Amino acid sequence: MKNIMLVGASSSAAQALCKNNKKYNYIKLSRNNQFSDINNFDITDEDTYINLDLKLDGFVYFPGTINLRQFKSLKEKDFQNDFEVNVMGLIRILKYYLNNFNEGSSFVFFSTVAAKIGMPFHTSVSMVKSALNGLCISLSAEYAPKFRFNCISPSLFKSEMSSRFLRNEKYIENLREKNPLKKIGSPNDISSMIDFLLSDQSRWITAQNISVDGGMSNLKL
Repeated sequence: MKNIMLVGASSSAAQALCKNNKKYNYIKLSRNNQFSDINNFDITDEDTYINLDLKLDGFVYFPGTINLRQFKSLKEKDFQNDFEVNVMGLIRILKYYLNNFNEGSSFVFFSTVAAKIGMPFHTSVSMVKSALNGLCISLSAEYAPKFRFNCISPSLFKSEMSSRFLRNEKYIENLREKNPLKKIGSPNDISSMIDFLLSDQSRWITAQNISVDGGMSNLKL
C-alpha cells in the first residue's frame, strides 16, 4: 500500500480523495486537528511537523488562497501572505520531507485556471500560482527520473474555500453559464485527477499543468 502525504488534509478535495480511495495509507497534516494526524500543525512552523519513520510514495499540497480584489486595493502584505501560503509553505515542507520519499514518488501541486488566462481581480492569486507552476516544472527536471511532479489547475469548484463565492443560486447559475460544460466542478472531479496522478497509470506523466476546469482555459463559446 502506498503511503501518501496530504498537506492541507481538511480541504474538500482531500476529504473526497480519502473517502473515495481506500487503497492508500494517508499521512494527513492540517491546521484543523479533526483532519490531521498531529495536533496544532502549522505550515509556517517546522517545529509542528510530524517526524516520520516510514517511506512515502506520494505527496499532495492543498493549501491555497482565493484573494480576489482589485489590484489597487491589495496591500503589499496581501501578496506576501498569499506567497507564504501557496509557495513558501510548499517549499518548506518539501525540503523537510524530501528524503522520506521512495524512488518513483509522485508529487501533486495546485495551480489555477487564472494562471493560464487573464482574469480581473486575480493579480495575487495568478502571481503565486504562476510561481508554483515554475517550481513544479523546475523540480520535474531536477529530479527526473527519480520523482514526478505535476500541477492541477482547476476553475472554481464547490469547496469550503469557495463557499463565499457560491452563496446564492443566482451567482451559481451565472458561473455555470460562463463554463463551457455549464457546470461547477465538485471535489470528486478534482480528487479523481489526484488519484490518477498518484497512481502508476500516470507513470509516464511529469512536468504537466493539467486543467480540470470544464474547458474554461481553452474554450470561448
